[in-house]
Amino acid sequence: MGKKLQPKVLEDIIAVLPAKERDSLKAQELSTEWLNERIAYCKGLLKRDLWFGLAWFVVYSVSLFTTGFGQLTVTIFLIGMSYFIYVIFKTGSFGLNKKRVKVYEELLKAMEG
Repeated sequence: MGKKLQPKVLEDIIAVLPAKERDSLKAQELSTEWLNERIAYCKGLLKRDLWFGLAWFVVYSVSLFTTGFGQLTVTIFLIGMSYFIYVIFKTGSFGLNKKRVKVYEELLKAMEG
């Protein structure tokens, strides 16, 4: 299970997250199992964003250099932007998910240590 964190230690670790997430974490009953699940979930989101982002960038670049700013290029651009905007509001940006992983790993280390 791990030890319970002191409020000051918890505050210091989660300070990099947005206020809404800090409040949610303060209300959450933290356990090592829950933290491990969240780490795995956020790493999955990072992997998904990385693979989609790389594939989108390659397809967009090829389209841009072969056809210029045609209908295909604009469509590919709009698909990518739609995906990224949706993801930012639904699961958070790539940078936020990296912060989440770091925070959850620090919390886990503090609970186990």
